[in-house]
Amino acid sequence: MKVYVEGYGCVLNKADTEIIKESLIKEGFEITESLDEANIVIINTCVVRLETENKMMHRINYLNSLGKLVIVAGCLPKALKEKVEGFYHIYPKEAHRAGEILKEILTKKKKEDRGEEKELYKKLNYLKPKLVTPLPISEGCLGNCSYCIVKIARGKLISYPREFLVRKAEELIKGGAKCLLITAQDTACYGLDRGDNLANLLKDLCQIEGEFIMRVGMMHAKYLSPILDEIIELYREEEKIGKFLHLPLQSGDDEILKLMRRGYSVDEFIGIVKEFKKKVKDLCFTTDIIVGFPGETEEAFNNTLEVLRKLKPDYIHGAKYTQRKGTEAARMKQLDTKIRKRRTEILDKLRRELSYLNNKKYVGREMRTLIIEKNKGYTENFKVVRFEEKQEVGKFKKVKIKDATTFTLRA
Repeated sequence: MKVYVEGYGCVLNKADTEIIKESLIKEGFEITESLDEANIVIINTCVVRLETENKMMHRINYLNSLGKLVIVAGCLPKALKEKVEGFYHIYPKEAHRAGEILKEILTKKKKEDRGEEKELYKKLNYLKPKLVTPLPISEGCLGNCSYCIVKIARGKLISYPREFLVRKAEELIKGGAKCLLITAQDTACYGLDRGDNLANLLKDLCQIEGEFIMRVGMMHAKYLSPILDEIIELYREEEKIGKFLHLPLQSGDDEILKLMRRGYSVDEFIGIVKEFKKKVKDLCFTTDIIVGFPGETEEAFNNTLEVLRKLKPDYIHGAKYTQRKGTEAARMKQLDTKIRKRRTEILDKLRRELSYLNNKKYVGREMRTLIIEKNKGYTENFKVVRFEEKQEVGKFKKVKIKDATTFTLRA
């Protein structure tokens, strides 16, 4: 049986896609890169925004029209089961069981409940080393954001044991990985369900022998605050931790942050970023903004723009707010779509200006860079670099930055 697997969404979801593939191989299925050759299609879905959901449904319906057995995996079937009624499902916490589940489907056996949550960390046994490898450290989160459907899909926080993660990271590094993408729904709340924390994990990961670099994924400001000093110290002292901070602001207005249930104030957020920037040289700070959240006035939107001008993120991911079924914000009075569209365009102009201004600062500088493709690399703060001449993939090199564009550097 030939299976075609395609995946969408965040780094965590991409890790699950790889886990699904390895689980299928273990159970004797053949993975094919050709949709035409496949008897079975597994689509690992994302559902974070309405546009994404619509894209997923369009793709699912297209795949189904080909007359193949289609299995819907990932966040969509867990959060919006009624949308994919009539299809077989693999939920996020079942990625490592994909091979077994597919066998159960083909033999028409009832899907067994194997109590995945107790030893969920074992799903990482299916992760194989690549030059750039995602390393999930937990499932779910502690947040209760009023707009978030991912909480419905991935559930409460389940942190993986620190000792297991360190062993897995060692295995990946020995297997050839040079870059670990430390990923979770929220990396900052790692360990809070088991008397541990992210700083302890990063300290241990930095002790692994070998030349490699880690990018710590998205952190929530509320859960970063209690361990801020320890994390900043690690960023300052450890070469193996990339100088990259992904900290979503979502709104620069305190009233909107309360409606979003984010759990921090604008001033608290600014304080965290300023402390990072003051103590970590060449910090690449990236953030997320939701535009047109219910209740966002013109003043509230302008407050957000003002905070962004003050903090000058290297990259801003701006998303026009969309209602997600089952969330508190979906029941609030919604803003006119024209207002949301206009504000998104204003934000996009600002984010491009700020990204270009930040990138220009690096022209003429030498930076340690991991070559991930013949003409592409990651700097020590995870800026994307493009090369005119082909480079040796997998090597760390000092490169000289010659030019900057809005979102990349040239070297």
